[in-house]
Amino acid sequence: MDQGSIRVIFHPMNKVATVPKGTPLLDALRDTGIPIESICGGKGLCRKCRVILTKGECSSLPQIGGSKLSPEEQSQGYYFACQVRVIANCEFTIPVESRIDSPQILLSSEMHIETLSPSVMHYQLEITPSNDAPSANRSIRLLGYSGSRPKISDQMYESILTSDKPLIATISTVKPDPEIIKVEPEEQARQRYGIAIDLGTTTVVGCLVDLTTGEIIETGSTLNRQITYGEELITRIGYSATPEGLKKMQRAAVESIDTVIGQLTSASGIKKTDIIDVTVGGNTVMNHLLCGFNPTYLEMANAVVPRHPIIKKASEIELAVNPDACVYCIPNVSRFLGGDAVGDVIASGMHISEDMSLLIDLGTNGEIIIGSKDWLASVSCASGPAFEGGGITFGMRAMRGAIEHVRIDPITSEVTYTVIGKVPPRGICGSAIIDAAAGMVAAGILDFAGKLVESHPSVHQGAEGPEYVLIPAHKTGVGRDIVITQRDIDYLMDTKAATCGAISVLLKKYKLSTADIRHIFFAGAFGAFTDISNAVRFGIIPDFPNARSHPIGNGSLSGAYATLVSQEFRKQAQEVAHRMVYIDLLVDTDFIEEYSAALYIPGKPELFSSYHQTKV
Repeated sequence: MDQGSIRVIFHPMNKVATVPKGTPLLDALRDTGIPIESICGGKGLCRKCRVILTKGECSSLPQIGGSKLSPEEQSQGYYFACQVRVIANCEFTIPVESRIDSPQILLSSEMHIETLSPSVMHYQLEITPSNDAPSANRSIRLLGYSGSRPKISDQMYESILTSDKPLIATISTVKPDPEIIKVEPEEQARQRYGIAIDLGTTTVVGCLVDLTTGEIIETGSTLNRQITYGEELITRIGYSATPEGLKKMQRAAVESIDTVIGQLTSASGIKKTDIIDVTVGGNTVMNHLLCGFNPTYLEMANAVVPRHPIIKKASEIELAVNPDACVYCIPNVSRFLGGDAVGDVIASGMHISEDMSLLIDLGTNGEIIIGSKDWLASVSCASGPAFEGGGITFGMRAMRGAIEHVRIDPITSEVTYTVIGKVPPRGICGSAIIDAAAGMVAAGILDFAGKLVESHPSVHQGAEGPEYVLIPAHKTGVGRDIVITQRDIDYLMDTKAATCGAISVLLKKYKLSTADIRHIFFAGAFGAFTDISNAVRFGIIPDFPNARSHPIGNGSLSGAYATLVSQEFRKQAQEVAHRMVYIDLLVDTDFIEEYSAALYIPGKPELFSSYHQTKV
């Protein structure tokens, strides 16, 4: 170890980082690959990256305007990793509330594709005249192929002409110019496999597909390694402003996908080099970062975003599949509405339906689309990570130890709940936060303006003001009361107002009422795990009296799968991206009005026909 290097040990993982003296502890954690909560990306605001110094010493320098530890936490050796620099050999424990374990991930993605037409196909090669003729006088035919003349390398072309065995050519038509990417003897020709990826802000999910049959062979998932650089898209854009930062973010995205590919190939016994096509459904920022494009221009309102698919060779981004395979990113629409939302539309079928439909996908970022086969319009809203458990004092992802559903008796205020993994609760995830908020209003704990009722026996004064004790310390897995603070409620109210306001803007722009909507498609974990009736009661989603609800699961992955096995769906994705209208709420005059009206529970009376302002 160099004289200027510091040895840092992290427990209970027993991982060791050797870093230069003065390195920020959060950087050491990132370099070691230890996932730790860091919603704000190291700005000292979110209070999530708590660590405990168990041996040695460190230097702590709180950021101006950053969060501070309580005297009790300081006495127990707590630090914020983003505020620590290592100055000597030391050891830290990552407490259970700061760790990111395997989350509960939605894998449902399969679509029924009637006619398979993948973009990578096998064709038998016919060489004429016979092998006895000189190679200079011989020509090549692709039996059954009818497209434009494919490109081929000189080396591959020469190997075909000199071969004395029947050959199979693999042709990729992903790019405008077809290309022969592999030639092999007929008896050695392998199956064609592809990978469909949902590159989410928080999680990466993938499926391994037999391109001959369309069968999904394996599915896998992991956390997006970019997460320790910040959960919100704006934070990641800021980190990527420098070439070094952009390179780290691209590498993190590629490594995350490689982890999933490793899971899929290990489970199936398939070689990575036999994967000859990859499709990706990701938001605009994720697509830019994966392909190494600087995303900083996306911070500008009304930024013009190309609406064509981004295509890269696997070798260009060093993805662990056949190096000549193409990586096809479903086309983006705008700066915060990307290929994942286009995949949602394809999965829902709303783009070919006569009926008026609304599609809602709420995660770290919120995408909302309205329309039918005749037209489509969209908005994105900064829903933030609240619906995934982020930004809340005891919020956490849907993983072991997370409270996933809550019921608060409106008469007695008694709390009942369920926990993922059936263990003592560590925190509360997005679906339960929505349950709790709706239940708190019904029980008189929260008023219609989103303020805690301080006279209620379950509300007391905490370090940052009034807070509601959801689960007392003796029932938790962290030895402390699990509380919902007024700051948490303010954050949730902001999120709910942004979502409801965004939906209201679309209805207003196109002169539609809630009664005009016939179908609501809920994409992602929000639609799969959230009690939608509580989301309506709290005012996140308007009441649509004539609409049928359809959870579509992981629409982004479904879209990636569809475009992997069908060239027709690639055309549909392109058409959807090109004809979808995008309304940028940052510069829309109606949004402020609708947002302000939604800062009450549930919201505007015309949006909540079955509810009154004082009845939830």
